[in-house]
Amino acid sequence: MDEGALVRKFIEAEMQLTQDALEKLRSNKDAHFSADQIIAALKELENRPFLITGELISEILEKQTQRAEQGLPSQISSQTEPSVEPQQKIERRVKELSYTKFKPLAAEYEPRVRVIKDVTGQSYSEGELSDFVNLFRDRYERISSILKKRLDLNDAVPISSLRNLLDKQLVKVVGMVREKRESSAGNVVIELEDLSGSVSAFVFSSSKDLIKKVGEVNNDEVIGVVASLKVDGRSPRLFVRDIIWPDIPIRREVHRAEEPVCAALISDLHVGSTQFYEDSFLKFVRWLRGESDDPDSELAGMVKYLVIAGDIVDGIGVYPHQEEELLINDIFKQYDFAAKLLAQIPDYITMIISPGNHDAVRPSEPQPAIHRDVASGLYDLNSIMVGNPVRFSLHGVEFLVYHGRSFDDVISSIPGLNREESTPPMVKLLRKRHLAPIYGGRTAISPEKKDYLVIDDVPDVFHCGHLHVFGYDRYRDVSLVNSGTFQGMTNFMRQLGVRPTPGVVPIINLQTHETVVKKFA
Repeated sequence: MDEGALVRKFIEAEMQLTQDALEKLRSNKDAHFSADQIIAALKELENRPFLITGELISEILEKQTQRAEQGLPSQISSQTEPSVEPQQKIERRVKELSYTKFKPLAAEYEPRVRVIKDVTGQSYSEGELSDFVNLFRDRYERISSILKKRLDLNDAVPISSLRNLLDKQLVKVVGMVREKRESSAGNVVIELEDLSGSVSAFVFSSSKDLIKKVGEVNNDEVIGVVASLKVDGRSPRLFVRDIIWPDIPIRREVHRAEEPVCAALISDLHVGSTQFYEDSFLKFVRWLRGESDDPDSELAGMVKYLVIAGDIVDGIGVYPHQEEELLINDIFKQYDFAAKLLAQIPDYITMIISPGNHDAVRPSEPQPAIHRDVASGLYDLNSIMVGNPVRFSLHGVEFLVYHGRSFDDVISSIPGLNREESTPPMVKLLRKRHLAPIYGGRTAISPEKKDYLVIDDVPDVFHCGHLHVFGYDRYRDVSLVNSGTFQGMTNFMRQLGVRPTPGVVPIINLQTHETVVKKFA
């Protein structure tokens, strides 16, 4: 049986089958005939639903059988009671919110959102060589400034001054890694450069701790080096004693909201994929609306914000043979369906929507917000459309949201990282103070006038996605959240060895910073 043909019948009729609805149809001897009957019946409804559930399919088929037994035409008239009943039931399930039982606390407060840094509307690069030079100069100057404020590097000297210093003198320099290479003897050479010149820094294989540290050094990142200087008539050389990253302060004062409100953090919905966990997402929506039997209804009523860290839709042609796993193969319809799902979220909840690498935006980072021409339905919601990455505050609590494309490069280049633990790569980015420290890998970077991927200020909450594996941790008073996904296992994930954790939603209290994890799958 061609399931794709069944799904397309409903898509062409501007309706969407849930997974259980598809199963109901497949159980019929003549599924295609039944699908035609159901579509005809639904078209007769005055306000036909976009989302077709298995329960609604069963009700319509049952009415069709009853009419056939009575010798009546199988087409359901919009003037008869049977046609209205299923529609009333689905509207009651999806739209009705009983304020007598569920009185959300968050509805009593006005939204307080301030976008601090976002490339949207600020991208003027023409991709010239000079633009790349300016990008890396800006990266160096800003991260080196952070490094030189550290007590252990505040006396760092320019590389050009090394030739004027004494042999074997202990020196400190801050530079960008131009190249890292390993010799046949197992020693590692780092080519460092600053605005004044360049120098070779040697890490000897006999120093096990330093060899482990240098394994985490990536090309194009900015680091500090403490070394013994070698000056013998040739170009100065450094024999490294320590490697220092800019990192974030050990202790800092976190921002707290005055109001007792929460933010729900999600990412990687991948609407349009056959593996989109639609039922789980709708279960989450019903929980937000106070329509579930979950005892945590008080927590649901405190959710004032929904932050989405990219990959709202599955997109088209993102990975090999993706078309074989698409339920909706039109990007505009993917966004239309996503907007219809998100429209069911209570209107007092403000959504902050950022793109990912599957969304219909440029692939190079930083990415501007998803454009209205592609996803107009998202703009009609109670939403704030932002770029990737983006920095904003909610009631004074500062968020850094980044989809996480650079994790592909970081995980493959730093020993000890993997796709099964999603927060350790986030820690590495905070330590390096850059969201995509490696240039020339899978993460394309746009040469903007300033480097939007530098982490200048330390956030209270660092929220990512991309890896499809939920993770939560705290690192030096920063809450780290990788919000997982609402997509099941695809063939591409299987090839990458990804084991997704769909339907997991962390809820962070903006007043206390306590995080509660809710599971809807």
